[in-house]
Amino acid sequence: MNIEIANKLLKLRKEHGLSQEQLASKLGISRQAVSKWERAEASPDTDNLIELAKLYNVSLDDLLLNEQVKKDKEKEEREEKEEYVHIGFDGIHVKDEDEVHVSWNGIHIKENEGHKVDIGKEGVIIDGKRYDKEYWEDISHNKEYDFPFASFIFFLYLIYLFYTGNWHPGWIILLTIPLFDSLITAIRKKRFSKFAYPILVVLIFLWVGFTKYIWHPVWIIFLTIPCYYMLAEYLDHKMKK
Repeated sequence: MNIEIANKLLKLRKEHGLSQEQLASKLGISRQAVSKWERAEASPDTDNLIELAKLYNVSLDDLLLNEQVKKDKEKEEREEKEEYVHIGFDGIHVKDEDEVHVSWNGIHIKENEGHKVDIGKEGVIIDGKRYDKEYWEDISHNKEYDFPFASFIFFLYLIYLFYTGNWHPGWIILLTIPLFDSLITAIRKKRFSKFAYPILVVLIFLWVGFTKYIWHPVWIIFLTIPCYYMLAEYLDHKMKK
């Protein structure tokens, strides 16, 4: 057995005020067996290791791993669980227990239990199953309205940035620009399906995620997108008649 583990067993026994005889009695083994463990001449079997961990109130890793191995393992676990937010020309990428990627290719969500939600030009795909057709093919940029909403929102965001110095997550307000644009288009053309409902869902999802740190199960709101468009198509058809 590793001499470091043997020394650890010796140290733990003494810290708990036990003699070799007392420890052997608790484990139902001979004192000579305990002595061999502490001299690194033999190793405890699995059952005895479990009993030792319970007796000393430590994990098996604490019992068997040396300090450097434990530190390396903890560092690796931290790196695996490390949260990050990256915003750049390649899009918005968020990683904690779940992953969210927003880019020109669409929105891709990977839930820590393996569920995947992809929203792009081909529609909404959840765990490989497509739930609707192209959502954004009808969203057009309507420039007929007089109010310079885009400039107003951008100016508002700059003021917020100047006074607070926090560009994140206030930048989410910029998503209201295409949302407002599509709302105007929907009103003027009298078609509910022209409203960019997926952008509204993304806006809500990102805001709740970044401010409340609740990504799951908030992603479920994406399931309302096909429901909205089915209802919108029905209402558009009724209004057209």
